[in-house]
Amino acid sequence: MKCKTTIGVIASLVLSLGAMTNAAAEVGDVKVALQFGVGYLPLAVMKHDKLIEKHLKQEGLKDTTVSWSRLANGSAMNDALLSGSLDFAAGGVAPLLILWDKTQGNEKVKAVAALCSMPMYINTNNPNVKSLGDFTDKDRIAIAGAGSSIETIVLWMEAAKLYGADNYRHFDSIMVNLPHPEGMDALLSKNAITAQFTSPPFQYTELQHPGIHTVLNSYDVTGPASFLVTWTTSTFRDGNPKVYKAFVDAQHEATDYINHNKRAAAEIYLKEANSKQSVDFILKMLDDPEIRITMTPQAVGKAAHFMHTIGVLKHDPDSWKAVFFPEVHALQGS
Repeated sequence: MKCKTTIGVIASLVLSLGAMTNAAAEVGDVKVALQFGVGYLPLAVMKHDKLIEKHLKQEGLKDTTVSWSRLANGSAMNDALLSGSLDFAAGGVAPLLILWDKTQGNEKVKAVAALCSMPMYINTNNPNVKSLGDFTDKDRIAIAGAGSSIETIVLWMEAAKLYGADNYRHFDSIMVNLPHPEGMDALLSKNAITAQFTSPPFQYTELQHPGIHTVLNSYDVTGPASFLVTWTTSTFRDGNPKVYKAFVDAQHEATDYINHNKRAAAEIYLKEANSKQSVDFILKMLDDPEIRITMTPQAVGKAAHFMHTIGVLKHDPDSWKAVFFPEVHALQGS
């Protein structure tokens, strides 16, 4: 009898140790970052409503914490992800594709899901610029993450169309790397910056000022396309399946919430962004049919193919699914 009791105790200890080992396999603090703009609204809602924490508890990780940071561009996101100081990155499609391409043999970075599809505008304060062809070497175009951002890729695509495939870098000499808020301030000050390739809400804020007009809508180049996505490494996903599931479920809940509660979501955005813009101004964007808060990827394959054609990517994915983890493969992406 005593022997059976001892065996039972040992068995219980083994099970307890196994449970502790499984719990220990998951990180104790989930590090997430976002950037500036309405496109990051799902992450703002996730942060404000503590949705990741909610789903972590549902996965049995009630003591796991979530740390948030704000970075200026996708390149900074990639550096932080590879250094281990970030678990989930968020940014434009181009930085994702660049890191996906570079990590095929090791970390194998892939996208978790899209955050949104929305157009990006090139706005200018130069009255002589009516089209891209009117820019001269005296102009300066502010772009966040210039040289590696999705805005850069779209500008290269249009330059290749206008000046030939070999001249896709036609505008590189007048590009200036500035985060969206700083680029907008520089454009409106009418100093050295004469144009900005930016995103909501910055492009719409600029157009409220006299003398600012739009030169290019990115949808004229790509059609409706994913602007922002979230991504992480296969190593992190494989080692933290519960954390990963909690993040995906939280993003799904935030996306649904925004699409069913746009005014409340706009209020959350303004609070998280510490913005003085009006709720109606943000709500107008969320009601714009060109702007979609969605986890479904759009035109990711088109961007990847172009980047492969010009040599930015060594690999040309045969499908958008090659770039995304399987949790979103059932969506009607492209």
